[in-house]
Amino acid sequence: MRIAIIGAGNAGSACAFMAAEAGHKVRLLKTSNHITHDEHFEKMVENKGIYCIDNTTTGHFTDSGDNVEKTFQPLDMVTREPKEAIEGADVVMIFIQTTYHPVLAERVAKHFQDNQLVILIPGYAGSIHYRRFCENDPIFAEGESTPNDARVVEPGTVKVLFKNARNSLSFFPAARTSQGMDIAVNLFPAYNIDRKKVRKHIFESALHNPNIIVHTVGLYVMYPMLEYCIKHHPDEVPYMYRDALSTDMAWLMIEKLDAEKMAVLSALGCEPIPYLEACLFRNEEDLTQDPKEVFESYKISSPPGPYSFDNRYVTEDVPMGLVLLSSLGEKLGIKMPECNRLIEMCGGLLARDFFKEGRTLASLGLGDLTKEELLSFVEGESITLNQNLV
Repeated sequence: MRIAIIGAGNAGSACAFMAAEAGHKVRLLKTSNHITHDEHFEKMVENKGIYCIDNTTTGHFTDSGDNVEKTFQPLDMVTREPKEAIEGADVVMIFIQTTYHPVLAERVAKHFQDNQLVILIPGYAGSIHYRRFCENDPIFAEGESTPNDARVVEPGTVKVLFKNARNSLSFFPAARTSQGMDIAVNLFPAYNIDRKKVRKHIFESALHNPNIIVHTVGLYVMYPMLEYCIKHHPDEVPYMYRDALSTDMAWLMIEKLDAEKMAVLSALGCEPIPYLEACLFRNEEDLTQDPKEVFESYKISSPPGPYSFDNRYVTEDVPMGLVLLSSLGEKLGIKMPECNRLIEMCGGLLARDFFKEGRTLASLGLGDLTKEELLSFVEGESITLNQNLV
């Protein structure tokens, strides 16, 4: 297939390599300038492809060293021009921070084509922004996590640390789920899952994004550790997974936040899968294992950091994830004390109003809909919306 990947950072670069390695014709599009990964992008332009250190080929998932020699995959196109990358592609995969969805949608959605599969990873219901600017009729999909965990380690080279065993998708409108899955299963093995495990709609995928829980709680609990290291041990940095997520405080917060998330999922007619069980499904072939024990094993190989509280783990996953969760809870009449408290505390530490900045049903143009109308909208029925927003 012809695949256009938007986003030349960690996830986009790794998926570009994986797709090319699988025999797909890959076009890599960078839409930002002078923000991040510019030197990396220019190196890929020069090389007309990408190098990769795939640590998963040996069964080891570690950031401590290079388990294999780096290999090269040529790419059909490495460009900054949306039109030439998108038109004629069978699939478009978008790997950017969800905070940039509204701006990017205005630039690229006009190039989407009929029946083209457009996958947002992560999504947080961002498909709604892109559909607003479409001139044709693509199929939108949203993933709850990337197919891999990867890092750009030097210009032109990405290191793959982990690959998901499975990835659930949702489709927008949900009425096109079968059509979308027929395309998606040909992308990566992780998408070739039992059709019963495909998410019902984009709100279900949004709430099963693991970052909505582990990034937000993890970095909040890590805040005093970061402060301590900065003041007393400036040459050291704590590890979020190894250190912050080893505390009782973190898991008490996770359990409470997860309970609120599952209450919203139930009210939306979705299966209320706990965070750890959803992680086990994504990450492990053997589903008979204890989910908490498996999660604990990941800590051993997790990379250090983040190095600052002012990080996308907070600045993206709080306003785009937690605020959306809070907004859904309010619409459904569900109390969200843990969610709202975490939003307020994270915003207070950065002197930002994440409730005001964040993605809500109102900011998506869905604020006036009833629960029934909301579900009808994501399933594909025609609903009159606030056209200034959607």
